[in-house]
Amino acid sequence: MKISVRYGALAVFLGASVSGAAIADSAKTLGGIVVSSDDGNFVASLGGRIQFDYTGILPDKGVPFDSGDEENDSGFFFRRVYLSLTGKIYGWRYRIDEDISNTATPAAGFKYVFVSHDIGDYGTIRVGQSKPFRSMDELVSDLDTPFVERNVNSSYGLFGGRQYAQGLFYRYSHANTLMKDDRIWAGVSVYSLNSAGAVTNEGTGTPTQGMGYNGRLAYEPIVRDREWLHVGANFSSEHADNGASLSAYDSAWYSYKGVTQTLASFSGSTPNATPPTTSAPSLANIGGGNNPSVAIAQGELAGAFGSLYLQSEYGLARFSQEKASAKGVPNVQHVYAFSGEGTYYLTGESRGYDPEVASYTKPAPRHGFGAVEVALGYNFIKNRDLPADDTSVCKPSLGAIKSGRTISRCDLTSVTAGVNYYANRNIQFSLDYYYGDFNTGNAGKNLPKAVNARMQLNF
Repeated sequence: MKISVRYGALAVFLGASVSGAAIADSAKTLGGIVVSSDDGNFVASLGGRIQFDYTGILPDKGVPFDSGDEENDSGFFFRRVYLSLTGKIYGWRYRIDEDISNTATPAAGFKYVFVSHDIGDYGTIRVGQSKPFRSMDELVSDLDTPFVERNVNSSYGLFGGRQYAQGLFYRYSHANTLMKDDRIWAGVSVYSLNSAGAVTNEGTGTPTQGMGYNGRLAYEPIVRDREWLHVGANFSSEHADNGASLSAYDSAWYSYKGVTQTLASFSGSTPNATPPTTSAPSLANIGGGNNPSVAIAQGELAGAFGSLYLQSEYGLARFSQEKASAKGVPNVQHVYAFSGEGTYYLTGESRGYDPEVASYTKPAPRHGFGAVEVALGYNFIKNRDLPADDTSVCKPSLGAIKSGRTISRCDLTSVTAGVNYYANRNIQFSLDYYYGDFNTGNAGKNLPKAVNARMQLNF
């Protein structure tokens, strides 16, 4: 069998490793290094991305908590360095994304790792690790977001870091459903509340910290070139186990390197290694009970109109557990979040629509000199069920409120202004300015600022 070596030993090695005896006949660079057999039954593509960031934090030193008590974390760092292997074997597709930056073990770097197969014309099922079908900003690739950070209606906020999960994921998408140029999208997922290599309260790689169930429905009445409109909703029900916690926080209200502020956090009791010797149950010996649950509903509205792109998302989370964690602390708390953003291409491009995930994409530059996009974003998240004279539910992550004061509000606001320069389809430079506001009411405000920049390359 003739083998093409135009792209070097790497392509030949990759083709041989994928198809065994059926050595691939061709290699080409279409979105990475692609190797395939003549009959198309074996296909493999090696790609990757590098995101190199800079953060310049301007803390609010006028208050003794959060950014006012933070060490200087300004500087350069690798945010992501991915290697991605995707392909097909006799109609079965696979994807393995490994982030080799800032991970102690290979499993901790796993992102998307799944096998999928089409069910005729009735959708696609995935088995492995993927994202549950939540908001638009959660499902879109970090290569395509208009800002360095995702909005608050994502795992960076309302979902408290619960991003990738292991389970079963089914999605269906169909064009021209009710009328010409429209599209409908639906997805459901069942998953464990942890990801490969994640550190949990019971060690690394625990099979489950509970279960989650999720569904999403989206309808696009118009999907055309340079013009589309999206309306969607999703719902997630998650139930922790083994003493695991469920929380809502904002990890990027002024910078990824800044303070992650928690707005609500519920934890159960870890099962005892030995049975309790006392007969009276308590939170310390009830054998892993009192585990929390959270129900999260979100609405989505977005559209592209020529060079203008607009998006808004709203989410409401209801956290609950049978017994309160402490006297006076509500055992049911509601956290709601709103995000809105708009972008405009000064060079005439238009953000596209991705039917695979029912979200937006970025376009290729129309001009040889590249493309320029300006963006403005707003995020707000709040816990509306604080106990009276609170000092614990919404306490600052760093430092402490002044003696004698209590927390009467718990909300975070951020405003972001950014500009993106796209040198070509594969290279991007981003610059964002963040203004954050952590409002605790009687205990005061923290008002940090930050400049965040990124150089991004993907292949």
